Amino acid sequence: MVSSPDPQWSLTLLNGWTLSRDGARQKVAHRQQRLITALALLGERPRTFLSGLLWPDSSEAQAAVGLRVSIWHINHELPDLLDADGTTDVSVALGEHVLVDITDLQRELQAPGAELSDWYPRWERLRTAELLPGWYEDWILVEQERFRALRTAALDSIASYHLSQGNTEETKAASKLAIALEPFRESSYRLLIQAHLATGDLVSALKTYRSFSADLRQEFGVGPSPSLVKLIAGAVGDSGRQMDSGGLPLTQMLPSLRPVTSESGDPGVNLVRELAAQKP
Repeated sequence: MVSSPDPQWSLTLLNGWTLSRDGARQKVAHRQQRLITALALLGERPRTFLSGLLWPDSSEAQAAVGLRVSIWHINHELPDLLDADGTTDVSVALGEHVLVDITDLQRELQAPGAELSDWYPRWERLRTAELLPGWYEDWILVEQERFRALRTAALDSIASYHLSQGNTEETKAASKLAIALEPFRESSYRLLIQAHLATGDLVSALKTYRSFSADLRQEFGVGPSPSLVKLIAGAVGDSGRQMDSGGLPLTQMLPSLRPVTSESGDPGVNLVRELAAQKP
């Protein structure tokens, strides 16, 4: 007798919650959705951990009952979704055959930049792939923040790879998406500034630096790191340019970045020294 194949389960957590079996969408109560989601994001966990996570305001006994009820409903309404071997008296797990979209995306993002292709569709997916929008439980918020950090790190990696290959427009596109996700991420601004400098667009580099610096000081009362200050000051010193297209000295485009005199005679060094001596 030929055994029937395992059902094909597909769980979507990005931009909404959906569970499908062999292509057919399943109706799942929110209580069971929460348990399935926890197992998808956190992996196999002890029952005591899951009951405390999902029912934090209940007593230990009530939380244990809530977990048992959820497991019973999943086993009867969604057979084979839970791992028969991994689901024991002390632990619970999803079946290994369950496909989870966020897991696939995270695995894909771990590939080296040189091996990736179809950049723009991937950037769009990184830009729009929100984890469970509208879910506000504390443990979900932690996972949402972790995933947002993963997305921005991946975009930085893509931008850095393209910068190393001389693909400045691709660098700008990826770094701008990262900045949209994390407006105060200096590494993304650095990559964008480096892309502008690589094309000789000092004015755009200065404008980007100025905007970032102003936002940092307004929000946190601090300025950019000394290494970023040195990068932009060095670019100004090396350029030898005095005027931008608007008729203003380039150094006036930056907060308190103006020519100073010193024994070094190096404008870049002078600018770095002046900024380093300033207080936020």
